Amino acid sequence: MTVQPMEDYLRDRLTVEAMGGDGLRARVSFPPDLQGPPQAGHGGGITAMLFELVRLLEGERWGTLRVPRPVRLEVALHRELPLDTALTAEAERAAHGWRARIHHAGRPIAEAEVRPMPSPLAPPPAEVRREWEVSRGDAHELPGYEFCLGCGLSNPRGAAVRFDYNEKLVWKRLTPQAHFRSADGSLFPGYLCIVCDELGWWLGALRQGECGLSNRVTICLGEPVAFDAPLLAVGSRSAVAASDSKGRVWGTALAIVSPEWNPVATAEVQFVGSRAFTKVMLSRFLPGSDLSALRRAFPRYVDP
Repeated sequence: MTVQPMEDYLRDRLTVEAMGGDGLRARVSFPPDLQGPPQAGHGGGITAMLFELVRLLEGERWGTLRVPRPVRLEVALHRELPLDTALTAEAERAAHGWRARIHHAGRPIAEAEVRPMPSPLAPPPAEVRREWEVSRGDAHELPGYEFCLGCGLSNPRGAAVRFDYNEKLVWKRLTPQAHFRSADGSLFPGYLCIVCDELGWWLGALRQGECGLSNRVTICLGEPVAFDAPLLAVGSRSAVAASDSKGRVWGTALAIVSPEWNPVATAEVQFVGSRAFTKVMLSRFLPGSDLSALRRAFPRYVDP
């Protein structure tokens, strides 16, 4: 089955109502193939759409750069984004970059600050590379939710990334699907947004031992890379740090790198764990017939 290029697909979800001066206003909807949790938009997909609003405003498409790289996206996800729902979206030029927002019934769902960066992306700490080179052979694969835009193997629109992990790291060698190829042969930047959010979510979920939501996503995108460039997404579990006194909000850090460990993208994701959300999500994961995959990731919730 041929899948429409992701850049075109996201643009087709937007209906521009006004554009001029320093901004645009549009209607947008997220169909089920852009979901993360059931019935809600994927955090990385929302981030990709917010960046797409900025790219649309600047006339960037099909590999023609109009938004300088490297660029930093700071995204706040205020609440779950409902699927198949008419939403309002807007983007505007600001003093040092751009702002983009998605609203529902006058309430903000997500907003982004987008700014060019004055210096190249920082590489991961050297110990992350050493740990990956030493320990990657001893790993398990994480479970996945069937229709998730990031990890779902039954979502033809998604990235279908099921991460490997051990006690030190979470990682995956990336093989983007053909629909993430831009017309000029580069990798569509929305793919990096989806994978970064997915990896940050899993780093937090493993630390908490529960499912939850990303509520802040900061992604730095470097210069475009070729669609078929070999890439590795990796994050250190020891770098996950508590952001609240109750130990339910976690800050995670990760990177997507070339074989030489030059960063293509870096990210920080804030994960918020939820007991109630965990009980809803666990029955929807697909570890195949191997329930041990769920037991390893969520030992408090899966009976031996």
